[in-house]
Amino acid sequence: MERFELAMKGIMSAGAALRRSPMGEDQVSRKTDHQDLVTCRDREIEQMLRREILGSFPMDRVVGEEYPEDPGSCGGVAWYIDPIDGTTNFVNQRRNYAVSIGCWKDERPLFGLVLDVEREALYWAKAGGGAWKNGSAIHVSGRSQVSDLLLTTPCIQHTFLEEHPRRGDMLRLARAVRAVRSLGSVALELCQLSSGEADMFVTVRSAPWDHNAARVILQEAGGCICTMEGEELPLNSKTTVAAFNSPEMRRLFMQGGY
Repeated sequence: MERFELAMKGIMSAGAALRRSPMGEDQVSRKTDHQDLVTCRDREIEQMLRREILGSFPMDRVVGEEYPEDPGSCGGVAWYIDPIDGTTNFVNQRRNYAVSIGCWKDERPLFGLVLDVEREALYWAKAGGGAWKNGSAIHVSGRSQVSDLLLTTPCIQHTFLEEHPRRGDMLRLARAVRAVRSLGSVALELCQLSSGEADMFVTVRSAPWDHNAARVILQEAGGCICTMEGEELPLNSKTTVAAFNSPEMRRLFMQGGY
């Protein structure tokens, strides 16, 4: 089985398991504080995906949210998996959460898949093959007037309420755009941008498993992505993220011209 086929099978199996999975408060734990949650389902799904990947490709690296990388892996292919992106949404809403699988060879993307679990909407892209939502091609929006733009961020608190170097810029941008929305899932919000439902995305903190699948989809859909400082997005470290529907919007953001 090819890697993409394995990923497709795994992500659909994970989504089916999560949709039929009951969830009680006794199955929810805190990682660092009350706003940083993990459930038994996060761990179960990641373990399932790891078994499937390493069972077929034992030399590949698997970088996931819940477990450390296998020290025995040494190949050039790396998988970035988030078993539940939007765990708080999974716990409180039972919607607006995703399973995310990205695959890279060295610094080159191979493919990315993001499943909006409850809507059964699969976003995916292979490098050089365009971006897709289920069976339909998707593309970023063509909006270019700042007053027409929809800005999305997964955490209102960290983007607008807490201090960081670009907080003042973010507040000015929020006043300039048409609206600001927060879904609470990095992967799904990048997919909203990919499909033209949003025009800009920012987050002051994101991990490789949060964005390394969705960034493949976004770039194949015609968008662009970088750090909030305008640097190339690192592949293997936590970072700020800024994403746009066009290079022109990226330049505008970096120059603060809004």
